[in-house]
Amino acid sequence: MSTGFGAQILRCFIGFVLLAACFGKLRTFDRFRANLATSFRVPLRLGGLLAPAVVGAELLLAVLVLGPFPRAGMTAALLLFTAFSALLAWRLWHDGVVRCSCFGEAERSLSGFDLLRNLLIVAATGLFLALPAAAGMPLPAILLAAGLAGILTVLAIDFHDVMHILKGS
Repeated sequence: MSTGFGAQILRCFIGFVLLAACFGKLRTFDRFRANLATSFRVPLRLGGLLAPAVVGAELLLAVLVLGPFPRAGMTAALLLFTAFSALLAWRLWHDGVVRCSCFGEAERSLSGFDLLRNLLIVAATGLFLALPAAAGMPLPAILLAAGLAGILTVLAIDFHDVMHILKGS
């Protein structure tokens, strides 16, 4: 596998993760906004501003990553994922129970597997930035990379459940 093809998979993966996070939060927007207050102690009024800003930032980054400015989008996504991961780890460390609504789910509290998933996403973003830019890939290769990235995205979204299945519990 060429580094260009690998970079294309990572690009699509991060773009799809951002889209899934954006649409997941939109699907359960009221719960996401309320969760900012309960799990992150954001005042309700500020949560009313912060919730659409988070969703908008995820959508903007997805467009940049999947569109004409992938390196700029990935750099910003790396900062966003790192900040979110650090915040989630800090809240989990201090409170023990946190609901993150990362992809719209709010029933289950955050687990170590969710933090591991976020670290893997950060690593994938960093790896993309370390690889040389892919240029001039044929459409079939881009579509194959997008399909593989779609599989990775589903695994990332359901990482907590997948890991529990693999553990046998």
